[in-house]
This record gives sequence, C-alpha cells and structure tokens, in this order.
Amino acid sequence: MASNASATLVGQFIMSALNETLKQLVAEACTHLPRSAARQLCIQEIYSLVIKSGNLWNENTPYYSDAFQETWEYCCQNLEKYNPELSAVTTWIDTRLKWTLQKWRDRQNQQKQRQVNPIGTDDGNTINPLDNLASNPGASRAIQIWQATVRWVQEDSDGKLRQTCFRKRPEINAQVLFLKRFPSETPWQDIAKEFDLNSAEAKDLPKFYNRSCRPLLREFGVLQGYIEEKKK
Repeated sequence: MASNASATLVGQFIMSALNETLKQLVAEACTHLPRSAARQLCIQEIYSLVIKSGNLWNENTPYYSDAFQETWEYCCQNLEKYNPELSAVTTWIDTRLKWTLQKWRDRQNQQKQRQVNPIGTDDGNTINPLDNLASNPGASRAIQIWQATVRWVQEDSDGKLRQTCFRKRPEINAQVLFLKRFPSETPWQDIAKEFDLNSAEAKDLPKFYNRSCRPLLREFGVLQGYIEEKKK
C-alpha cells in the first residue's frame, strides 16, 4: 500500500513539474515574434513534452491524424489564447483536439447522408436515381466529373487546398470550404458561425472563396479537360 501511495505521489509530482514546464515554455514562446527561430524552438520542445506525456486523446479513426495536425497548427498559431489559470497546457490542447475530432466526425456523417439512397417502389422493387442518370450519356459524364472532383478535393494530394487558408486560419481552408459548399451549399452564415467568425470576417469569407478557392477548382477542371482554358 505504501509503495502504491509513493508511486502515486511521484507520478503527481512529475505531472505537476511537466505542467509547470509547459506553461513556462508557452509563456516564453509568446515573447518571441511569430515564425521566429526562437519561437519555433519553444514550440518544438512543447510538442516533444506533450507527446511524451501521453495525455492527449487517441482513437483509431481514419481522420485522427488530420484532426491532430489541424489541432496542433491551431494551438501553435494561437498560443496567446492559452490561459494558464484555466487549465494545464495538455488539457487545453486535448480539449481542442476533441472538438476538432467531433468536427471531422460530423463532416463524415454529413458526407454519408449526402449519398443517394435507393428509392422503394409500390411493387417492392428499388430504384437507384444514379442508375437513371447513368442511362443518359451526358448525365453519366457529369457524374464522372463530379466524382473525380470530389475525390480530388478529399485527397488534396499536393496539399494546395489545405494551404489556401482564410486569414491565417488553417482550419478554414479551400478543402474544407469546398466540402461544405458542394453539393449541399452550406449557407455562409452557418459556416461563419461554426468557425466563430466576427461580422467583418463573415462578410469577407465568400469573397475569399471566390477570389482564392474557385480559381483552384477551375485550374483542376482545365487540367482534367473538363472545361476550356480562357483565351487571353
């Protein structure tokens, strides 16, 4: 019993020391300019200690690594938002990670709901709307283009979509906006609310989409031969 109690006390001491070290590193990082070498060194040390602590939520989902990366980028770019009086650094990051995972989970569920389901008929048979569309050569071609475009957005193999960010907000990027805007055309006010944008940001978001995101979509269409390149 005594050994167990001692082990518990040692564990608590180590965790307390870790939390204090992380708080100091965050405070120090905030004294340096963004993207400076000194700040990056602090961030690297924070990352190493947080990972070694084993205090972050982990789950076996296909989007976990993406959610983790998004969380880490957000926390690194918003270290000034951390309040040491409210929580430990690991708790702050873990809370953000769980929120991000829920967002990815909701997004995946929405994509599943958008899939076309077979329609039941009075005689007990089923009709798949896509089968009817496929019988039309023009519609079939449109479906192929649509599927290829969605696959391009989801994979983003060169990372260009994720790198095209709104106002240095990595979680609001071209890939995310494309998946929200088609096919469901999520209203801009709903997107602004989801990302907690102020009125000025909410007003500028559609402009960013038209100015920076849509050209990427057109560029893809031109490369694939879906649309003709504009003549200069």
